[in-house]
Amino acid sequence: MKLIVNNNHNTHVSNDTVKEFENTILTDEIRFSNVSRNPILLKFLFYAYYFCIKIGYLPPAKINQNHQKKWGNSDDHLFAVLMGFDVKKWLNGYSNSDFRSIYLFDALPGVHDKIVHFVRFFRINNAFISSSIATEILNKKLGFKQFHWIPEGINPQEYRYYTPEEKNIDVLAIGRKYDIYHNNIRQFLEDNNKTYLYEKTKGKLVFPTRTDFIEGMARSKISICVPSSITHPERSGNIETMTIRYLQSIVSKCLIVGHAPDEMVKLFGYNPVIEINHANPVEQIDYILKNYNAYLPLIEKNYQIVIQHHTWDNRWNQIKTIIGNNIN
Repeated sequence: MKLIVNNNHNTHVSNDTVKEFENTILTDEIRFSNVSRNPILLKFLFYAYYFCIKIGYLPPAKINQNHQKKWGNSDDHLFAVLMGFDVKKWLNGYSNSDFRSIYLFDALPGVHDKIVHFVRFFRINNAFISSSIATEILNKKLGFKQFHWIPEGINPQEYRYYTPEEKNIDVLAIGRKYDIYHNNIRQFLEDNNKTYLYEKTKGKLVFPTRTDFIEGMARSKISICVPSSITHPERSGNIETMTIRYLQSIVSKCLIVGHAPDEMVKLFGYNPVIEINHANPVEQIDYILKNYNAYLPLIEKNYQIVIQHHTWDNRWNQIKTIIGNNIN
């Protein structure tokens, strides 16, 4: 199997998320594929792909058969981890392989039709999607099951955590804020000399480097995690997904306050998140901070569940089972 390597993304967050998964894949002796063999063909494919989209033409769908009976050389399988709908990354490493698979983050409603078109045009055998809701929608659009739900995972060994006594950040909100909740708790936390870190200027990261990010997460008691279906419904619609932010918070032994997507509750077998009390948000955050040690059993339980069941190793093994165990 050949892996199309990651290109740099606009922020270190998305870049690091893709790299975590790719690093797991590469420990399985999977080879990089980062050289386009036929640039003329790729240029033709690029223009042909967008021309088909413009005229609304959908190529015939490719129905999967039993791959294990067909595969000869395992190097014939091409795999790419795509953050968002990254056509350029796919084309940069494209080769005329017999079998092709992708793992796709952020399959948002606005690009569902393009994703289906992409899978048909490039004859993708298996498309693995991080959202269960998006997977169901895309399979309905395609007409049969070629999209598979594989939730996001994490490499716990790349993170760290401190004891509750060593944690000196009371509340942390990374990335997009849940403005209603943020506005409710901010003044209270500041008035009571609690350390509350959040994005003060849009686009300016709380922690500018990955090292700072890992350290900051480890020093935080509470991590606020709310899916984009709540913070940005105009972009995400009803698609709420367990993103890596939840898992990063757990392996850093933070207590998560926010909202757990339904798929996360199903994956864990219980709700690992303290749901926001919208009627009394200030009283709730005050109570949690004053009684933080009472939540330590939940923090440890969440940590052990992730270590056992929600690593990128777990996800990669699920993928290998679907596409065939003879890829190595």
